[in-house]
Amino acid sequence: MEGVWGMIIATILSRLIFSFLFYILNYKTCGVFESMQRDLGKLSNINRRILNFAGHALAISITVLLGIRLGISRVVAGLILGFLSALIDICFGDSIIGNVTNKNE
Repeated sequence: MEGVWGMIIATILSRLIFSFLFYILNYKTCGVFESMQRDLGKLSNINRRILNFAGHALAISITVLLGIRLGISRVVAGLILGFLSALIDICFGDSIIGNVTNKNE
């Protein structure tokens, strides 16, 4: 499973795992990302969308460049992309885990 499907599965699993870990760090333990979320929350919706898109585009670019320059496998690139995507999501307050728990409460 070294091909594109391996990268997709690794990205999804990595994003879920890191979203869960970042959620625990932010909301249950020590509020690591609260100041960044507060600052990004003050921006208008259009600016938040632009920054969110730019962050994801930068994460994809970093992953592709690491894959080319260091010759990492697609699975490892998927893990890196999942980590960066989860980090961007928690900074903007769009965490997968946070949205699920908010709907259940």
